Amino acid sequence: MKKIALITLICFFAFTNQALAHTSLESSNPEDGSTVSEQLKEITLTYESTIEDSSTFELQDENGNSIPLDNITVADNLMTGNPNEALENGQYTVLWNIIGVDGHPIEGSFSFTIDAPEDESESEETAENQTDDAVDPEIIRAETEEATDVKEEDNSNLLLIGILVIVVLAVGSIIWLRRKK
Repeated sequence: MKKIALITLICFFAFTNQALAHTSLESSNPEDGSTVSEQLKEITLTYESTIEDSSTFELQDENGNSIPLDNITVADNLMTGNPNEALENGQYTVLWNIIGVDGHPIEGSFSFTIDAPEDESESEETAENQTDDAVDPEIIRAETEEATDVKEEDNSNLLLIGILVIVVLAVGSIIWLRRKK
């Protein structure tokens, strides 16, 4: 019986990190379900942890046709890409495939709608305003890194608490088994 308890304890410790290592989409720009009222220049996906360089995503229109993207880049937990032409008004879906920090492939999707003015003068004005109001990618990356650091710290605390609970249960089980004899 002691051997079974010991093997169980070893398995808990050996596989705890892998079970907690899965990552998922933390946020996106545009956000899931949002309506964008100006031409979209960049799509940004932020994940809860670092993703592999082989991660990618695809943009599809409401008919399921793939929209070509330029410059899909992966940096830490951030993946970005640019539509290489102006997107028409309508609904779009982003299909993403990543390899998480644990090596497991993970996929998902989100949708958004574009409802931009169709008048050329308004489109040019919107594009100028978007350029003026653009946020520096380094600021976004720094904010993302800060959020990731906080989440990693929370995950570390959660992992430590989980390990302590398992140790207490294991020790309690061993004591209970000894008293039972």
